[in-house]
Amino acid sequence: MTANCTDYHCHLLPALDDGATDVRESLEMARILAAFGFAAVHCTPHRIMGCYENDPARVNRAIRSLQGLLEGAGIPLRLIPGTEHYLDEFLLDQLPGVLTVGSSRYLLVEAPFRSGTGMVTAMAAGVQKRGLAPLFAHPERCSAFDPALREDGLRGALSFFGRKKEPGMEGALVLQLRDCGCRFQGNLGSFAGFYGSDVKERAILFLKHGVYSCVGSDAHRCDGLAAMLAAGLQAMVAAVGEEGANLLLAGSGLD
Repeated sequence: MTANCTDYHCHLLPALDDGATDVRESLEMARILAAFGFAAVHCTPHRIMGCYENDPARVNRAIRSLQGLLEGAGIPLRLIPGTEHYLDEFLLDQLPGVLTVGSSRYLLVEAPFRSGTGMVTAMAAGVQKRGLAPLFAHPERCSAFDPALREDGLRGALSFFGRKKEPGMEGALVLQLRDCGCRFQGNLGSFAGFYGSDVKERAILFLKHGVYSCVGSDAHRCDGLAAMLAAGLQAMVAAVGEEGANLLLAGSGLD
C-alpha cells in the first residue's frame, strides 16, 4: 500500500451526525484507520438542512479538538476538515461558503439514493456555475448512476428474453459527468460487498472503467471496520492491480 494513503470520506468526528457517537469511538476508529495505512483522513460529517447543521465553524472546532486528542494518544493521523453535502434544493444557497475537499475546488456531495438522472445533472451544473466541481460520494449506491439506465429508462437493462444482461458503460451518466469535470469517490465497503451484491457489482465495474478518482472508508462505526477495509482493499487489487489501487488510495485522480 502507498505511504501516502488518504481516506477521502469518513464520519470520524464525534457526535456531529450518524457517525462516531463519542470521543472513545472516534479514537478507536482512528486507531483502525491508521493501522490500515491511512496517513490522512478527510472528516466529512453530513450537512443536511434541518437535520445535520454542520457549518464550517463547527467542523473546524471539532477537528482541532480531535486532532489534539489523537496526538496525545500517539495515533498518527492528520485530520482534514470537510463536509458531505446533501445534493438537494438547499445546497446551492450554501455556496460558496462551504468546506471543499482539502481547500480544492472539489465539493463532496451525496446524491439521494433514489434520485433521478435529471436532478443529478441539473444540480451538478448548478455547483459548477458557482466555480466548484462536484466530487460524488459512493455513486455505486445511487440509482441515478446505474449504468443499465439510460435517458429513456431501462433500455439496456433487460435482454430480449427478460433476463438481466451484463451492464455496459456506454453512455453511462458517470462517464458523461466525468467528462464535464465531475469526479467520483468509491467506498471501500462497496468493493467489499458491505452494501450488498448489486452495489458491489457496480463498484467493481466502475473501478475497472476508471470512474473513481479517490476512495474513502465512509466509516461510521469501529465495529467490523478493520475487516471491511481489508476486504475492500483486496477487491480493489483484484480489479485494478496493486498499482491502480495505490493510485486511488492516494487520490491521484484529484490532481
